[in-house]
Order: sequence, then structure tokens, then C-alpha cells
Amino acid sequence: MRTLKIVPSTLLVLVGAYLLLVCAAPFTFSYEVRYGAFDVYSDQPIAPQITTVIDDAVRRLHTSTLYTPDQRFRVVICNSNWRLWLFSQRFSWQMGGAADTWLTRNIYIRASDIAHNALLPPGPRPLSDASSRPLSYFIAHEATHILESRAFGRLVGRRVPTWLMEGYADYVGKGGDFNFESNLALFRANDAVMDFQRSGLYRGYHLEVAYLLEKQRRAVQDVFDSPPDEAAIQAMLRGN
Repeated sequence: MRTLKIVPSTLLVLVGAYLLLVCAAPFTFSYEVRYGAFDVYSDQPIAPQITTVIDDAVRRLHTSTLYTPDQRFRVVICNSNWRLWLFSQRFSWQMGGAADTWLTRNIYIRASDIAHNALLPPGPRPLSDASSRPLSYFIAHEATHILESRAFGRLVGRRVPTWLMEGYADYVGKGGDFNFESNLALFRANDAVMDFQRSGLYRGYHLEVAYLLEKQRRAVQDVFDSPPDEAAIQAMLRGN
């Protein structure tokens, strides 16, 4: 009986220790740059071009009605895969980035070539859709999740569907670099690039969000308060 009581308490201690480690994560990195509203941390020297990258990320964030210049962001660039795996709470090193929307509101980004505003791919293959997804895109994308968390609560990711969370982050992250009609044609042709399960890209979700915000003229607040049925949006996009 005593053993049974020890196990839950041990797990509780371990979870608590891990959460404390996550909270302290940025301060365990050797390099830090503060620029504008961004505090950038890295386990490798931060190239001076980070200011250009941040400026472009802010340009993208300005496309969101949730963004205000007084908001601050912490970006943690994990060039070591184990750091991304450990601190991001996703327990994966193959993603582009992650946002902790419920605890620290830190932004985690994988290994990057800051000087060229580029994310380094996790494997031998080049990054998908790299031309429209520079490093500044990933920073703005994850920062949008922080905006969502601040506007709609820390548990927004559990309340609203994935297509809306990720579609809006892609919408803001692209900063207007998205042709609605050409992507609509790809969607109607059932192109793999518009299907997240086949491509790993959020372009299909982006199309759905763009339809609501630009064609139906719905406010972001309204869409997040009452997310419509995705199947109904897709039917309208197909012209059914």
C-alpha cells in the first residue's frame, strides 16, 4: 500500500520539476537579444540580421486585429534538437516551431539560419513551401498563437478547432502573401498541398479562415467565439 502512495507523489514531483524547468528555459540559453517587443534567446550566437527578421515578423503581425504594439514576446531558438524536444512540451524535434499558449507563452523555434531569414529543415529534404515560409513567418505564426491565447484564454487551443487555430496563424504568418483564387482552385482540384494530412501545410485551413474574414467579412472575435462547422465552410468553397 505504501508503494502505491509513493508513485503518484513521485510523478507529481517530477511533473512539477519539469514545469519549473520549462518556465526557466529561456534563462538557460547563453545568448540573448532584445529588440523592440521581442526578447530572443538562443543556444548559439544570434546573427545581427535578427533585427530584420523581427521587423518582418512584426509587419506580418500587423495584419491581425489581435495585435497591439505594446505586447511583448519571448522567442527561444533551439538549435539543439534536444532543447526543442524538451522545452517545447511537444516532445518532438521535427517541427518548425511551437507556442506554449497555456503556461509560459514562450515561442520555440527550431534550428535557424538567421542571417538568411530561414528555418533549417529537420531532415535532408528542403522545407516545404519555403519561399512563403521564411523564419519571420514561423515567428509570426507562433506569435499569433500567443495573441490567440491572450485574447481568448489560455485554453483556447482546447476550445476551438485546429483548422481555426492554425488557419488564422497561417493567415497572419503569411502577411498577405496568399492568393485566394489560386488556392481556391487548388482546393477544388483536391490538390495535396491543400490537405494538411497529406502535405503538412496549413494552406487549406488558411483558405477557410480567409473565406470567413475576407469574403464573409466576419470579425476575428466573432469567428473564435462561435467557430462555424468546417464541413459547411468547405461545401461553400466548393460552391455546393
